[in-house]
Amino acid sequence: MARMNRWIVAVLLGLAVPAGPTMLAAQELPPEIQADLYLVRAERQAQSGDFAAALESLDVVLALQANYGLETPVELWFRHARVALGADYPQTAIASVTRYLQEAGRTGEQYSAALALLDQAQIRAEGAAAPSRAPAAAPGAPMPAPAVQPAESSSGLDLTLLFPLVGVNAANMTFASSGPATFDASQYTGMAGGIGFSFPVGNGPLGVQIGAQWAQKGARLSVGLNDLSTTADVSFQSIDFTALARISPPAAPDLPFYALIGPYVSLETDCSITLGSTVGTGRFTASDDCANANFDTQPVDFGLSGGVGFEVAVSSIRVNVGLLYSHGLQDVDKFVGDTARHRVFSVHAGFATAF
Repeated sequence: MARMNRWIVAVLLGLAVPAGPTMLAAQELPPEIQADLYLVRAERQAQSGDFAAALESLDVVLALQANYGLETPVELWFRHARVALGADYPQTAIASVTRYLQEAGRTGEQYSAALALLDQAQIRAEGAAAPSRAPAAAPGAPMPAPAVQPAESSSGLDLTLLFPLVGVNAANMTFASSGPATFDASQYTGMAGGIGFSFPVGNGPLGVQIGAQWAQKGARLSVGLNDLSTTADVSFQSIDFTALARISPPAAPDLPFYALIGPYVSLETDCSITLGSTVGTGRFTASDDCANANFDTQPVDFGLSGGVGFEVAVSSIRVNVGLLYSHGLQDVDKFVGDTARHRVFSVHAGFATAF
């Protein structure tokens, strides 16, 4: 049976309210007291050898702490790892004891025991293709010698879905021309929205974040040529795809902050120009497709993206906020002698759901 993640545990906590007077009374307790209650229950279940039930109780504790912003003592990760190994979940044990070692360091009270626990969990993980749900010890047996994230997902990927993601683009373009006109480009503001998912690579600070979004970008131009003065809004609509490395701080991988860097590819879906021109004392405005306005563009753009973000729990949900800069490398102007490249700052926010 798949291990429960903290979202499922949180739902079960809510559904348990009508189960009976005892459960109802527990739900009325403050969350920190509920957490203490489940810690006592986990200790009793572990002492009786029912490590599977003890592991579920500790998962409830971790869910309460995450959902209500309570502090998770570093020793709890060591305790969670011991129980996980007793329940024959070596991958969960590896994740939790690694978390303990990262936070407690070499000065941790259980440092030597944690190393022994990690070694035992790794040996067991290498010897079994998939963890068994059966308890590893008979009732009454002591907990195993010290053998990190709470529950393992059924896929084993620790996947996080980012949806919906909505944002605002502060876009611009760089232009160069072999003709007599001079281009003075300024910011164009557009919207963006899309979806993404991220997953870790190994047990280190490196992960991958894949995304797809609809985006508005372009530039606002001022063009001067003799007595002609023209302003133009060049507006692109596109579908952007990113494949970014997601890097947590190496010294503290559990901080909510991370950096992003990697390539992007953009497929243009629409391009239009809105003109406002003054010649002498006359002025006119017009709007048309880029192709009809003699601005023939490349349908595919590519470049590099980099930025920062953070992902934190707010009440019972997780919020993801980020800033991303995209530097276009492709000349999107097909006209020989003229070049145009995208430059986009994007601020986005959305919800993150772990699986």
